[in-house]
Amino acid sequence: MNDPQQTARQQLRPDEHLYWAGVSDTAKLFGPRDGFLVPFSLLWTGFIVYSLVGFPWNGNAGPAVIVPAAMVIVGLHLVFGRFLVKVHRKRTTVYAVTDRRALIITPRGSREVPVSRTDRTITWSGGRRHCSVEWNSGDSTGVTAFLGGAATARIYANTGLDGLFGPQVFAFWDVRDGEELARELDRASR
Repeated sequence: MNDPQQTARQQLRPDEHLYWAGVSDTAKLFGPRDGFLVPFSLLWTGFIVYSLVGFPWNGNAGPAVIVPAAMVIVGLHLVFGRFLVKVHRKRTTVYAVTDRRALIITPRGSREVPVSRTDRTITWSGGRRHCSVEWNSGDSTGVTAFLGGAATARIYANTGLDGLFGPQVFAFWDVRDGEELARELDRASR
């Protein structure tokens, strides 16, 4: 995406005013969930590769190779691919706050929530260098975790795996000018 302000203005409705537009910091790849996901993905992929080394490659394996090969692909996505997905999303996503809506704009379309919703959580990282804003999705019980519900979506949020196991969380991730974003969200929700 080019200029965030220009991209956001193209989404405005008649008589709607743009308060803020911005993007994620593409340099910030790691988040709190990576403390678990990085070691897990390395162990997963290492185990699968190790098991393939001992696999009987006698030429008759045929279909028996499909499952381990699929597991290697999953492992490679966990180790490398999810970061490529995350960087792509950060480069192509624009966030905007208007007097009516909070918007996430991607090349595939846009999503929105009413800006008057105050069920949001603002999280700071890097000594208040980055700001992330998550709106509550409604299911924090974890009951639907294995069914691809909101709890699962929150577990994988902002990891590059989000969207694979359920809907993506509505959030602005790793924004650099977080002070201005928080101020404009407060102003718009009044």
